[in-house]
Amino acid sequence: MNTPITGSHKPRLAADALHSLDLKCALVGAGVRYPQEVYDAVADWARLEPPSNPYACNCLILPGEVAVHLHANENSRFALGLQNGKPMLFEEGTPVADVTFPAATNYYQQKTTAGHPFGSIAVLEGRSTLAFFYLWSCDYVKTRETCSFCFQVKAEMAGYDLPSPSYAEVAEIIRWAIENVGVQEVQLTGGTLFGSQTECRRYAELLRTIDQIVGLDKIKSELYCYITAARNPHDVDQIFEAGADRVGHDLHVWNPELHARFAPGHARHVTRAGQLRALEHIAGKFGPNKAFSAFVAGLEPLEDMLAGAEWLASRGIVPAFSVWMPTPGSVTVDSKPPGTDYYRQARREFARLYKTYNLNPPGTSAGSHVSLCRDIYRNMNAILAQ
Repeated sequence: MNTPITGSHKPRLAADALHSLDLKCALVGAGVRYPQEVYDAVADWARLEPPSNPYACNCLILPGEVAVHLHANENSRFALGLQNGKPMLFEEGTPVADVTFPAATNYYQQKTTAGHPFGSIAVLEGRSTLAFFYLWSCDYVKTRETCSFCFQVKAEMAGYDLPSPSYAEVAEIIRWAIENVGVQEVQLTGGTLFGSQTECRRYAELLRTIDQIVGLDKIKSELYCYITAARNPHDVDQIFEAGADRVGHDLHVWNPELHARFAPGHARHVTRAGQLRALEHIAGKFGPNKAFSAFVAGLEPLEDMLAGAEWLASRGIVPAFSVWMPTPGSVTVDSKPPGTDYYRQARREFARLYKTYNLNPPGTSAGSHVSLCRDIYRNMNAILAQ
């Protein structure tokens, strides 16, 4: 998997967004080397936290406004460097893309009124996305049935102090980020609770607090919630009634056997059938584009993921996929990420599904660091014309 992303040809300079999508898939899987000199050169104008910051969620932005998660890997074939004083991405020593970064901010120096660092509760992604990644602990930790690729759970089990913020703290962070960073999109994610009614109620209460303190109308793009599919699908209705724009029940993989391996808690307690039933309920009651479900691309054969995406799309449920990023301690860490052809075929099929079924995936330009759904949607016609 160490061949350049351009196949048998030498690495070339990215000239368009489609090449940037190739690079995004490769970079998320391989990581990047970025030396101190690059950090020093951009520190005055770029949002680039040093790797020593455990809460940092860095990204670089490629041509075509494609945001990419930036995780340090000293063994990567990719490296950030300087060319004529400007940041450049290199692959095996050859320049492959001009890069830039989101504007500098002191977000990660802020603390809530309760004393919690903003970065321990939510991170900035791309230019204008605020993502709350672990609003409360996951009950699957108790039964050791956590999803194998969940970084937040692994961080908690390793002893990181990940606070469960109050609703008021969440609203405080959102208000600050809108006023000082220009955040336009908010993602809310909490750990799975065995009591699905309790989980849905918490989201609804949280949304009402955000509306009271901030005003949901101040979120210019959208606010969406990643939640566990409820045993009674109607329990999710209160989340929409409280103001959510969309709800996601992530399947992670479509293959039932691999689903049980990579997401044992979901497979046992929620079940695949339960997730599909909940997704269909949202699409049936609230209409197309209100429910979405993400796959972790690369964990299963491509044909399995595409079969799942077709099933969802044909029912008005937005299929999305994120690039798989192997993490230390994961059962997948020793596996090889798929090659460029896998991702190219996947993005073409997802583009076809978005166009065929008139689906509009969540996200903003230069938004999510690892999801490709909005990147695909923005470049849909160019992808289908290839």
